[in-house]
Amino acid sequence: MANNYINAITSLSATTATSIYTVPTAKVAIVKTVSVYNTNASNAAALTVQVTDTSASATTTFDKATVAAVTRKAFLQNGEVMVLDESDILKMTAGTANYFDVFVSILEMS
Repeated sequence: MANNYINAITSLSATTATSIYTVPTAKVAIVKTVSVYNTNASNAAALTVQVTDTSASATTTFDKATVAAVTRKAFLQNGEVMVLDESDILKMTAGTANYFDVFVSILEMS
């Protein structure tokens, strides 16, 4: 079994659900960290984290939070991990566009 560590790094430029990471074909992924940074100097903003389980054709909300201005928020804590199967999708929806930088650390296994 081959292991490959990767990072998914992006900024959320819209207020629609944005795909942050999709598990490649023939792989399983362990998501180790999911964090966002609100870059706005003055305003808090809402953020929703969702996971689409493509085998079940279902999207569920993993967490929802309001992140204060110039603050980082971690969504996996205390040793939590997220296990995603082939084609599953990690998504985020920002309450305000252009506020969030996203960092996700992932272990892909094939």
